[in-house]
Amino acid sequence: MPTPSTSDLPKPKSWDEFEDITWEIYKQKWHDNHAQKYGRSGQAQNGIDIYGRQNSSGKYIGVQCKRYEDNKLNQQIIKEEIVKAECFSPPLSEYIIATTASRDTKLQDFVRSLNEERGLENKFPVYIVFWEDICNDLADPNNRDLLKKHYSSNWKEIFSEEKCISEQVASIHCLLSFEIQQDCNLLQELLNQNQYDLSEKWQSCFSQNRGVWRDISSRLLLARSSRELMPKIQKFYHQLDDIESRCKSLFALKSPIQPFESKPKYGGLHFDTMASQQTTESEQIRSINRKKKCSMNFSKLKEKVDETLNLGNQITCEFN
Repeated sequence: MPTPSTSDLPKPKSWDEFEDITWEIYKQKWHDNHAQKYGRSGQAQNGIDIYGRQNSSGKYIGVQCKRYEDNKLNQQIIKEEIVKAECFSPPLSEYIIATTASRDTKLQDFVRSLNEERGLENKFPVYIVFWEDICNDLADPNNRDLLKKHYSSNWKEIFSEEKCISEQVASIHCLLSFEIQQDCNLLQELLNQNQYDLSEKWQSCFSQNRGVWRDISSRLLLARSSRELMPKIQKFYHQLDDIESRCKSLFALKSPIQPFESKPKYGGLHFDTMASQQTTESEQIRSINRKKKCSMNFSKLKEKVDETLNLGNQITCEFN
């Protein structure tokens, strides 16, 4: 589902505005009301703009804010800031460089490699947080107050769009729940069927009831809004396909056995009678074997139907 993180929030126009946003984000993320901005302009800050503690632990985390355009932040700057941060007292447990620059794979690879070396030397790890990551933090429902505070002219439009998407998702949930409930009704009906009353209807009735599931845009919205539920829904429809396939096999087994044409090599009543007896016995054996196979397959079908019915009911309950 689109959120403010995908709405291309404008980058702050000043370094102090960016620092304010970052400070308030980490206050909430660390659950530390005493997280502070460190010093002021003109004072030595040891590469630290913000410091605080995660969940009241005894170890400090430092943040350096870099309001940079894309491609301005480089490896040398990162190294220089780390050297400064190593002078902070008490020693940091983590160091974060937050920037308005867009995500950069080269810098990510560099920092990841750097952390491998620092880990061997028992030095604090370094993380780089890009503008896209900060937008994701602002999109967090717990940070809506920050979004309203710093983007007062944008947030209503953003949430209006988000509300529209939410309404679409709610509609998809309702329609899909209705379709799955219809399938559950059919499954219950099939569960009550006798194997000798199994009609041609069950070869295709489930696959016809998939208006929402076949719609790609609906499925994409569903996947983004119901990630935990999607595997269950996919499994449900996969099992419905399996049930239809089993019904086709059973219906084929139920079709009458065509008698073999018997033409004895030598004419005469004696050979005709023997051939007729052999054909009758063969047909009887085949008929018995087919009935046994049909009964066994129908028993397995009932087990699959019962399992799928329970899964469908579970999905509709979760939707509701």
